[in-house]
Amino acid sequence: MPTTVRRAIVDTPEGQVHVRVAGLGEPLVLLHWTPGSGRQYAALLPEMAARGYRAIAPDHMGHGFSDARKHAWTVGDFAENIAHVMTCLGLKDANVIGGHFSSEIATELALRHPTRVKKLVLDGSPVWSREMREKVMATARPTPPRWSEAGDHVAWSWQRALWLQRMWDSQFTLNDTTAGHIKAAMIDALLAGQQDDTAEALKDYDMDAALKKLALPTLAIAAETDPLTNCHADVLSRVPSARGYRFAGSHPLHHVDRAADYARVIHAFFSGSAPDLFHDHTAAAPKGASYGVH
Repeated sequence: MPTTVRRAIVDTPEGQVHVRVAGLGEPLVLLHWTPGSGRQYAALLPEMAARGYRAIAPDHMGHGFSDARKHAWTVGDFAENIAHVMTCLGLKDANVIGGHFSSEIATELALRHPTRVKKLVLDGSPVWSREMREKVMATARPTPPRWSEAGDHVAWSWQRALWLQRMWDSQFTLNDTTAGHIKAAMIDALLAGQQDDTAEALKDYDMDAALKKLALPTLAIAAETDPLTNCHADVLSRVPSARGYRFAGSHPLHHVDRAADYARVIHAFFSGSAPDLFHDHTAAAPKGASYGVH
């Protein structure tokens, strides 16, 4: 019988946070890429539950079904909110996965609360200079149109979701099946007055320095066509004793039918069941996209 993904609202000091939960085992917190929501892990949650985890995917404040934020947050603000979510759910500690912008949140959570993060997975990490961050933010954060009776703002949300998906997955093709994925992303963008203001937090965070402070078991993930794959070797070289894994082709999280592939790798790292599966910083750095910035 398939594992049921249950949804709940958690009352944190910062506001209400929507979470998706599956399983009853070892706690695993999955932090979604932004913009977006915990919906990103809908297919993965049952896979991790079947492997013995209590898999939890929150919507960051200002995203998905969670409350809007009253002002722009720093990476530290996001990290503290996730710590509060963990406390509200009765989690003393957990394994944590963070991808793209959320890799910074996951890293900061581990640095601020080292006893609460057991093992860490960084799924694409922006190890960029300040100059590079400003260039990326100028490209990745366009100004949306004002609402209108003609619905231009809705059409913009659709185009924005499509643009982001193709940025994250250069192999993406829009068809009757994948259109549902873009529709879900557009809905996420419209929910709760979603705030696409994480750009400032991303721009101001020094991921390079933060990675060098990590002292817990860490896995760095990359995929061939992911725009952050060029940073993969940098993450491995900065985190002591970090291990790495690189998926061929596009990222499994963009394909529902590849959720089991992703779960297999994650579980192998957390359980220590297949150490030969991973590589270290001596592996050749891949070549990939770069958020359209050169």
